[in-house]
Amino acid sequence: MKKNLIALSALALACGAVQAQSTVTLYGNIDLGLLTQSNVKANESTELYNGGISPSIWGMRGSEDLGGGLKANFNLESHFSADTGAGVGGMFRRQANVGLSSASMGTLTLGVQYSPAVLAFAATDPRGLRENFSGLYPWAYNSGALNAANSTNNDVGVFLHNAISYSNAIGPVNLAIGYSVAENNATVPSGGAILALGATYSGPLTVSGAYQKINYAGSSNELSSVYSLGAGYTTGALTGKVNYLKAREKSLAGADMTDVDILGLGLDWKLAANHTVVLAVYSGKDSKTVAASKTTSFVLSDEYALSKRTTLYGQVAFANADAGAGLRTSIVAGGTLADKNATLFNVGVKHSF
Repeated sequence: MKKNLIALSALALACGAVQAQSTVTLYGNIDLGLLTQSNVKANESTELYNGGISPSIWGMRGSEDLGGGLKANFNLESHFSADTGAGVGGMFRRQANVGLSSASMGTLTLGVQYSPAVLAFAATDPRGLRENFSGLYPWAYNSGALNAANSTNNDVGVFLHNAISYSNAIGPVNLAIGYSVAENNATVPSGGAILALGATYSGPLTVSGAYQKINYAGSSNELSSVYSLGAGYTTGALTGKVNYLKAREKSLAGADMTDVDILGLGLDWKLAANHTVVLAVYSGKDSKTVAASKTTSFVLSDEYALSKRTTLYGQVAFANADAGAGLRTSIVAGGTLADKNATLFNVGVKHSF
């Protein structure tokens, strides 16, 4: 019996040592508010709106210290509608990945994950890729989201499936590359290959560059390509940002179907450590479709953090869409009516855990 107790004690100590080297964190956001809008849908409407500035998500992430500066990492992340409680997409639509990381050798990640290109783009998007009224939607709508039947190896151009990525920081410069394996065969026709590249320089001056190319499902022919260049500069309480986005979508035969240019300008004014006002303007045009395909959008937002986890916000967006304007030049989820002036007002609360 004494020997058994000694053995059990040794096992318990060993298990405790292993657990001390591993961490698992449950995290997420819940973001809900009221949205009033006109000339966005056929009729004016007010709704309880999910995801005003951040997506409502929950997830688990963790790491294990393997010694010698090497860690194993995982991340599982799900998207849901807080207004109804329903899930959005699959169980872990946003992330389902595992990888290895080292401070000196960088990070290797396998599985469903953010595109390295969109992460670089977010660094200089005028609104930091907030969930609505930002560059998120031009990126998604021009990355195959409107041609989903032919773009099945990603989710709205933001999340890559069947992906392998590598990133490393060299001083203030972060470089990343991602590749989605096509896996086109009789049993797993999961989509075309995707190449994503991202680079950011961080400091008082921030510079970013991004490129992403998506192939047609079951083909090596290009479906869409998106690239962006941007910069931001902080002086005192002010941060200015400028970003240029260029996107093209091709037919299976290789002919250009769209040619979209979007310029974004933004100014963040930090009134206090917990209080920020953001003013942004986006001007987008598709010169390949019709002449009157331009949308110009203005956004003013006010975000006040009650704590590190809870933020109250208010934001108003005004969009002027020409007669031929469509989703590809819009910063509004679902777009606005063509040949109309649309106004959207949103107040809400975001809580992180």
